[in-house]
Amino acid sequence: SRASALDMDAFVNQELANDEAKCNPKLDPKCIPKLSTDEALCKYGQSGSTARSEACKRVKSGGGSLPEKKKEKSPGGAYAM
Repeated sequence: SRASALDMDAFVNQELANDEAKCNPKLDPKCIPKLSTDEALCKYGQSGSTARSEACKRVKSGGGSLPEKKKEKSPGGAYAM
């Protein structure tokens, strides 16, 4: 019936909200933490841009953590296409 469909929607939305609230990125790789605009720009912004470096400075001065450099080595040569 229509009432049970509404109850199911409410239940699903409540479960999604609970999952978001209890999100732990260290335990769940699908968990995406909420980032401020400066944190997002610092982590995902174009490298070399002044906006990104300024955002990283603000994040660092605010006590946030900066993204780590990747430790993978590029294959280079013909594989870099």
